[in-house]
Amino acid sequence: MAGREALYRFLSNPKVSLSKLLSGHVEATVARMKGRPVVRVVHDSSAFEFRGEREGLGILLGNKMGFIGHFSLAIAGDESREPLGVLGVSTFVRKDALAHRGMTAYERMKASRAKPRSERESSRWERQALESESHIPAGTRAIHVMDQEADDYLVFGELLAASVDFVIRASPKRVTTNGLRAGELLASKPSQIFRTVTLSARPAKQTRRGSRLARAERDAMLELRWGVVSLGRSQNVEISLDELSINAVHVIEPAPPDGEQPVEWMLFTSEPVTSLEQATAIVDHYRSRWVIEEYFKALKTGCSFEKRQLTSLDSLTRALGLLVPTAWHLLLLRHLSRAAPTTPATSVFDSEQLLLLRTLMAKYRYVLPPTPTVRESLLGIAALGGHIRSNGDPGWQVLGRGFTRFVEAEEVWRLARSDQS
Repeated sequence: MAGREALYRFLSNPKVSLSKLLSGHVEATVARMKGRPVVRVVHDSSAFEFRGEREGLGILLGNKMGFIGHFSLAIAGDESREPLGVLGVSTFVRKDALAHRGMTAYERMKASRAKPRSERESSRWERQALESESHIPAGTRAIHVMDQEADDYLVFGELLAASVDFVIRASPKRVTTNGLRAGELLASKPSQIFRTVTLSARPAKQTRRGSRLARAERDAMLELRWGVVSLGRSQNVEISLDELSINAVHVIEPAPPDGEQPVEWMLFTSEPVTSLEQATAIVDHYRSRWVIEEYFKALKTGCSFEKRQLTSLDSLTRALGLLVPTAWHLLLLRHLSRAAPTTPATSVFDSEQLLLLRTLMAKYRYVLPPTPTVRESLLGIAALGGHIRSNGDPGWQVLGRGFTRFVEAEEVWRLARSDQS
């Protein structure tokens, strides 16, 4: 009871900030990036929804209450796509949602454009990319990866001006300076077969850009075209560059199955693209973006963040700062258990933690080997959460529950061990 009260006081303390809570994790992330020639930094936003009366929350899609978190997740630059840690998190609420009710789309756009760029929600893309870039260690190059919400002339211009490398999904319908749409412009280029890729299943989703159809898991044969497109500055864009040239890779699925929406990605990039090998590298950079979707699942389902009963935006933001590293640990553990299951568990846990896990597992009649793999340690953590091995791989919820119990036990374990020494 006293521990819970202390936690609530901590989360209510105005001197505790999100950036300070994350500083240690960011430093550790930078350390994990050192020695790697290339890393990917994936940027994306996720809405966190909460029920009941909470001070300071804004309105989300569907008139739900909550706030938006914008994350920058560092990922290995090779095909392992190992999550290395979080480099930045910022939060915001959509304060204008109520004020803009009843306005037409044109009126909302006009009201938004009247704001300085720094006050616009869209400025988070270039601002956090530039901040993340400042953390990249010497000898390492970062490729910043963003989805279509970052398809913004000012984002492209600011990143190019700062020599920050990027791959950003754009709209194939974006108009170029010669009047053609980007997709139409690249349609004149010869296409080359990329490869057959496995598309994961996804549910239907309503986004700010419209509806996204559900998709079953399937294999898709993709083709590539690439070239250079020129974009012109709109009058409302607060940047001096009147025009910019940018490399583009168009990914298309020429023959989707009946009833399935074809895959189509238009990728704008600062990277050179003059060969199939370089175009393929751009696509692989973008495909790594899905790791951050798994991170959001680890945070929301594994850490049960949206079930926290804190009563204000400030306290929820501080709780988020505490859970960001935990969600990364969950993501890394599950990633390695699938991608490299025979990796020694010492890559995730220290010797003291493995001794604790072995002791806890004895209660469940589960024998942890003397030199366990990361896969064996994951199943041990999941067993603490109630997972039954015959039920297949553990889901985020049971894994998160087991990890929470493990962390709680670790605190008592280390105190007891220190008293004995």
